[in-house]
Amino acid sequence: MRDPYLYDDVPVLKNLLGIKDAGLLERAEADITAFYFSDVDGATQSMAFDLPRLLAIHKYIFGDVYEWAGMIRTISMVKGERVLGGDSVRYSQPDDIERDCAEVLKKLNGTKWSTLGVHETAETFTRLIAALWQAHPFREGNTRTVITFATQFAEVHGFRMDKTLLKDSAAYVRDALVKASDGQYSEYEYLVKIFEDAIRRG
Repeated sequence: MRDPYLYDDVPVLKNLLGIKDAGLLERAEADITAFYFSDVDGATQSMAFDLPRLLAIHKYIFGDVYEWAGMIRTISMVKGERVLGGDSVRYSQPDDIERDCAEVLKKLNGTKWSTLGVHETAETFTRLIAALWQAHPFREGNTRTVITFATQFAEVHGFRMDKTLLKDSAAYVRDALVKASDGQYSEYEYLVKIFEDAIRRG
């Protein structure tokens, strides 16, 4: 099946910059989004912790790069993952994304975070954030958007996370999300560890 998010002549995401070289797009995207990451918290601070907030974060960060920023993806996704031996996470199907996100967000907002200790908070938060990430609402930019949402949620709910630690460990965080989203074979301890460290340092 043809991926409508890619240019017809090269396997590169269509973008507002007209870049058709994958490496150049990656660098340009990183430079542009870095500016918006710096104040995304202020831009979305008045919103509830729901799907519209998640979409707004993505739109704010990636809006100058992709026309579809802030929009739920319309195609199925498969990504071979090194930490899964080349297998892919079973991401939500497009028609299920809103439902799957709503289920996770209901649990996230319904948890009495103030009653939990640091380790229990990290364990509970890990499972919910991994489930939100597994829904994979966007064609690109899911990890950055979900982790931004997570740090915003944590700060408002009394367990601020060290964002610098998460940023500096971006590759580890993504691999940990993958390991925590592998169905019956999920391994949560890697994400729990960095979330707990981030909470203690926060």
